[in-house]
Amino acid sequence: MVELLLSKKKDGFWETEKPVLDTSRACSALAGCGIIYSDTINWILERQEDGNWNNNEIDTSYALIALGDASIKNEPGCEWLRRNYGEKWEYAGTTSLIITALLKQNKTKYGEFIKDRSGWLLSRRQSGGWIYVATSNLAIQALMLAEENDIMPSIQWLLGKQDNGNWGDITSTSLSLISLRIYPVLPNSSTSE
Repeated sequence: MVELLLSKKKDGFWETEKPVLDTSRACSALAGCGIIYSDTINWILERQEDGNWNNNEIDTSYALIALGDASIKNEPGCEWLRRNYGEKWEYAGTTSLIITALLKQNKTKYGEFIKDRSGWLLSRRQSGGWIYVATSNLAIQALMLAEENDIMPSIQWLLGKQDNGNWGDITSTSLSLISLRIYPVLPNSSTSE
């Protein structure tokens, strides 16, 4: 799998319709396997302008997550997210990405903001989830990273959405598997024995 991902890399990045987003995701995936390429990190950093990436909260969040996964701190990006956060970004998925980015960058400095936005995120949960499986996974992952205790209803909701071993599409299934992998105490898992 890693070889396939690397075969698509071109001059330090992944040439797609959304190169910052996709390169950042690839960078995070590789960092999770212990692989960090300085040319990719440099490519991401070179795309930052006025503290952000493409004047976009999603691209900026994913870039900060990738940098955090590579143990690189980027205060201007964090400050841009915090300073510009407002009602226009108050969606479960967007807020979850911002929480995750700030947690991976500087949990201590942004702790109050993270706690406040985590509370807001939990207040939007409906019957355990946030309507869409992919969005729910982003929220579940952000809340687990923020060490929120009230996550079990969301895990149960997520397990209830599984159908024939998957969650409908590649994105939702991939995100669900990530959420379940990082969930600390799954019933019948080796960590709960």
